[in-house]
Amino acid sequence: MKLEKIVNIDQIEKGVAPRKRVIANIQVRGNWFFSLFKQTLKPYDLSEVQFNVLKILNAKHPEPLSSSDISDLLISQASDVTRIIDRMIKKGLVIREVPEENRRMVLVSLTAAGLQKVEETKNVVDEIAINTEVWSDEEVETLNKLLDKLG
Repeated sequence: MKLEKIVNIDQIEKGVAPRKRVIANIQVRGNWFFSLFKQTLKPYDLSEVQFNVLKILNAKHPEPLSSSDISDLLISQASDVTRIIDRMIKKGLVIREVPEENRRMVLVSLTAAGLQKVEETKNVVDEIAINTEVWSDEEVETLNKLLDKLG
Protein backbone atom coordinates (compact mmCIF):
# COMPACT_ATOMS: atom_id res chain seq x y z
CA MET A 1 0.00 0.00 0.00
CA LYS A 2 1.32 3.40 -0.94
CA LEU A 3 2.42 5.66 1.89
CA GLU A 4 -0.11 8.30 0.82
CA LYS A 5 -2.97 5.86 1.52
CA ILE A 6 -1.78 5.52 5.11
CA VAL A 7 -0.79 9.10 5.88
CA ASN A 8 -1.48 12.24 3.87
CA ILE A 9 2.15 13.28 3.65
CA ASP A 10 1.38 16.16 1.26
CA GLN A 11 -0.64 17.78 4.05
CA ILE A 12 2.55 17.89 6.10
CA GLU A 13 4.88 19.02 3.31
CA LYS A 14 4.12 19.67 -0.36
CA GLY A 15 6.25 17.81 -2.90
CA VAL A 16 8.13 15.66 -0.40
CA ALA A 17 11.64 14.82 -1.59
CA PRO A 18 12.26 11.08 -2.12
CA ARG A 19 14.78 10.87 0.75
CA LYS A 20 12.32 12.48 3.17
CA ARG A 21 9.57 10.20 1.86
CA VAL A 22 11.68 7.11 2.57
CA ILE A 23 12.22 8.28 6.16
CA ALA A 24 8.48 8.71 6.63
CA ASN A 25 7.85 5.35 4.98
CA ILE A 26 10.31 3.51 7.25
CA GLN A 27 8.82 5.21 10.30
CA VAL A 28 5.23 4.32 9.33
CA ARG A 29 6.09 0.72 8.42
CA GLY A 30 8.24 0.29 11.54
CA ASN A 31 5.36 1.48 13.70
CA TRP A 32 3.04 -0.88 11.86
CA PHE A 33 5.32 -3.89 12.46
CA PHE A 34 5.80 -2.89 16.11
CA SER A 35 2.03 -2.69 16.56
CA LEU A 36 1.62 -6.07 14.85
CA PHE A 37 4.28 -7.53 17.17
CA LYS A 38 2.42 -6.16 20.21
CA GLN A 39 -0.89 -7.63 19.00
CA THR A 40 0.67 -11.02 18.26
CA LEU A 41 2.36 -11.18 21.69
CA LYS A 42 -0.66 -9.95 23.67
CA PRO A 43 -2.22 -13.43 24.17
CA TYR A 44 1.11 -14.59 25.63
CA ASP A 45 1.25 -11.67 28.12
CA LEU A 46 4.66 -10.59 26.79
CA SER A 47 6.11 -7.31 25.58
CA GLU A 48 8.40 -7.28 22.55
CA VAL A 49 11.43 -6.78 24.81
CA GLN A 50 10.39 -9.64 27.13
CA PHE A 51 9.94 -11.86 24.07
CA ASN A 52 13.46 -10.98 22.91
CA VAL A 53 14.92 -11.60 26.39
CA LEU A 54 13.33 -15.08 26.36
CA LYS A 55 14.84 -15.79 22.93
CA ILE A 56 18.28 -14.58 24.05
CA LEU A 57 18.24 -16.67 27.22
CA ASN A 58 16.93 -19.70 25.33
CA ALA A 59 19.77 -19.46 22.79
CA LYS A 60 22.29 -19.72 25.66
CA HIS A 61 20.29 -22.15 27.82
CA PRO A 62 21.22 -23.71 30.22
CA GLU A 63 23.97 -21.10 30.68
CA PRO A 64 22.81 -17.97 32.53
CA LEU A 65 23.58 -14.48 31.22
CA SER A 66 24.32 -11.21 32.98
CA SER A 67 21.90 -8.31 32.59
CA SER A 68 24.65 -6.51 30.70
CA ASP A 69 24.99 -9.39 28.21
CA ILE A 70 21.22 -9.45 27.71
CA SER A 71 21.18 -5.70 27.13
CA ASP A 72 23.95 -5.99 24.52
CA LEU A 73 22.04 -8.70 22.62
CA LEU A 74 18.61 -7.04 22.56
CA ILE A 75 17.18 -6.14 19.14
CA SER A 76 15.56 -2.97 20.44
CA GLN A 77 17.47 -1.10 23.10
CA ALA A 78 15.65 -1.13 26.41
CA SER A 79 16.28 1.65 28.86
CA ASP A 80 16.09 -0.51 31.96
CA VAL A 81 16.81 -4.21 31.56
CA THR A 82 16.74 -4.63 35.35
CA ARG A 83 13.06 -3.59 35.52
CA ILE A 84 12.20 -5.82 32.55
CA ILE A 85 13.86 -8.78 34.27
CA ASP A 86 12.04 -7.89 37.53
CA ARG A 87 8.70 -8.14 35.68
CA MET A 88 9.74 -11.45 34.15
CA ILE A 89 10.69 -12.78 37.60
CA LYS A 90 7.21 -11.84 38.87
CA LYS A 91 5.74 -13.81 35.95
CA GLY A 92 7.93 -16.78 36.90
CA LEU A 93 9.75 -16.79 33.54
CA VAL A 94 13.30 -16.16 34.76
CA ILE A 95 15.37 -16.32 37.93
CA ARG A 96 18.18 -14.08 39.08
CA GLU A 97 21.23 -15.56 40.81
CA VAL A 98 24.34 -14.09 42.39
CA PRO A 99 27.37 -16.38 41.92
CA GLU A 100 29.45 -17.14 45.02
CA GLU A 101 32.71 -16.40 43.19
CA ASN A 102 31.62 -12.89 42.12
CA ARG A 103 28.96 -11.38 44.36
CA ARG A 104 28.84 -8.18 42.29
CA MET A 105 27.56 -10.09 39.24
CA VAL A 106 23.93 -10.99 38.69
CA LEU A 107 23.06 -13.84 36.35
CA VAL A 108 19.67 -14.49 34.76
CA SER A 109 18.35 -17.80 33.46
CA LEU A 110 15.09 -19.32 32.28
CA THR A 111 12.75 -21.21 34.57
CA ALA A 112 10.66 -24.18 33.41
CA ALA A 113 7.79 -21.69 32.85
CA GLY A 114 10.15 -19.52 30.78
CA LEU A 115 11.12 -22.51 28.64
CA GLN A 116 7.41 -23.31 28.20
CA LYS A 117 6.73 -19.70 27.11
CA VAL A 118 9.58 -19.97 24.57
CA GLU A 119 7.92 -23.09 23.17
CA GLU A 120 4.49 -21.41 23.05
CA THR A 121 5.87 -18.40 21.17
CA LYS A 122 8.22 -20.19 18.78
CA ASN A 123 6.11 -19.29 15.71
CA VAL A 124 5.48 -15.62 16.53
CA VAL A 125 8.08 -14.24 14.13
CA ASP A 126 6.83 -16.58 11.38
CA GLU A 127 3.28 -15.29 11.92
CA ILE A 128 4.49 -11.72 11.50
CA ALA A 129 6.77 -12.58 8.56
CA ILE A 130 3.71 -13.68 6.56
CA ASN A 131 3.11 -9.97 6.01
CA THR A 132 6.33 -9.74 3.98
CA GLU A 133 5.12 -12.25 1.40
CA VAL A 134 4.08 -9.32 -0.81
CA TRP A 135 7.79 -9.18 -1.72
CA SER A 136 9.77 -11.70 -3.73
CA ASP A 137 12.83 -13.33 -2.11
CA GLU A 138 15.00 -11.08 -4.30
CA GLU A 139 13.16 -7.96 -3.09
CA VAL A 140 13.59 -9.05 0.53
CA GLU A 141 17.31 -9.53 -0.04
CA THR A 142 17.56 -6.10 -1.69
CA LEU A 143 15.60 -4.45 1.12
CA ASN A 144 17.86 -6.08 3.74
CA LYS A 145 20.97 -4.87 1.89
CA LEU A 146 19.59 -1.32 1.65
CA LEU A 147 18.62 -1.22 5.34
CA ASP A 148 22.02 -2.66 6.33
CA LYS A 149 23.64 0.42 4.75
CA LEU A 150 21.97 2.68 7.31
CA GLY A 151 23.90 3.71 10.44
